[in-house]
Amino acid sequence: MPFESSPSAEPPQLDSWTMEGPPGAETVLNGRRYLYFAGTGYLGLQGHPALVEAAKAAADRFGIHTATTRSGFGTSPPVREVERRAAQFFGSESALYLVSGYAGNFAIAAALAPAVDVVLIDELAHDCLRESIRWLDRLQRPPLTFRHRDVDAVRQLLETEVSPGQRPLLMTDGIFPVSGNVAPVVDYLKVLAPFPGALLLVDDAHGVGAVGEHGRGTLELAGVPAQRINRALEEPTNESNDGPAAGPRVFLSATLSKAFGGHGGIIPGSAAFLDRVRQLSGWFRGASAPTAAVAAATAKGLEIVESDPQLRLRLAENVATLRHRLRALGLDVEPSPSPVVGLRLDSAERMQRVQQRLVSAGIVIAYARDYAGAGPAGMLRIAVFATHTRPMIDRLVDCLGQALQASGPG
Repeated sequence: MPFESSPSAEPPQLDSWTMEGPPGAETVLNGRRYLYFAGTGYLGLQGHPALVEAAKAAADRFGIHTATTRSGFGTSPPVREVERRAAQFFGSESALYLVSGYAGNFAIAAALAPAVDVVLIDELAHDCLRESIRWLDRLQRPPLTFRHRDVDAVRQLLETEVSPGQRPLLMTDGIFPVSGNVAPVVDYLKVLAPFPGALLLVDDAHGVGAVGEHGRGTLELAGVPAQRINRALEEPTNESNDGPAAGPRVFLSATLSKAFGGHGGIIPGSAAFLDRVRQLSGWFRGASAPTAAVAAATAKGLEIVESDPQLRLRLAENVATLRHRLRALGLDVEPSPSPVVGLRLDSAERMQRVQQRLVSAGIVIAYARDYAGAGPAGMLRIAVFATHTRPMIDRLVDCLGQALQASGPG
């Protein structure tokens, strides 16, 4: 195996790692090559030659960026190409490309503000969802937090805290970034159904491109058709495109920075809804447009993901293999399609010892604390990619088993 062993080595502090190559199944950190089971490059496209060449060609032709907003002269051809390909990929009428996936929820919240009276949010929701609540300026009460993925808790809050006529918005991640847990979208839609005007907003940064038959993410897993996603409030949302809305309105914020190998946020949806987002959110009229080179690479990533379903199949196989092997170690790991596996051991100190032993063996996994549900003690986070091989996964699990045994309890 091409990995050094230096048992005395300890991982640097959080802000001391420097990535000196593209993220992938292997990458170079602080001058050393590691097996890499961290980050979010689920399909292994961040260093793909076609994406790199697309970025180079766009930089040569269009320069670095347009140096103005999209409401004026700031839209370059690669930015339009991202939106065209994203709409095609998600099966939507149109799409809006933003400089950051983090900003997508802000833009959607600004568009939904007049229609939302009460917010319910998962206690472990990502910061971008929490911060986007500030744009909901017509709330009739402070946001209601519910226990993580607890459908009964949601039902109870709806029945006891939402008054007749109030329109609730439930906010959740699709796949939670540290634990890898998948939101129970189908159950949320069922409990929201009795409330006229109810809405569901899913931040699916870690799901799109990585899960679902066509890679459309958590909403595809839940069977939500494209016709129901990100449509203006006056538009029908059933598949025949006429008649009343088919249950609660569903909204999606996503990113192209993870599975797709590019960068930036994407909001696929109807032209009418995206026009409303552009009118009500400063992210279109006030922020610089995405850079041309990054947009060109992102468009190429979308093209590859759509044209090569084998990438998703390989990722799904690796997810199943990793989860099966982790369960064989006696770890509590669900049989889920999520490419993220969160492991919580009995103490922060033990989790850090496990991570340090893996780093010494030339393998990187993440240890997260006080972030996106990791809690004050933290959580070990393993991410598997389509580009990991079976021997790589076997090496990770074998070394993890040795590290667990050597680290001891406490």
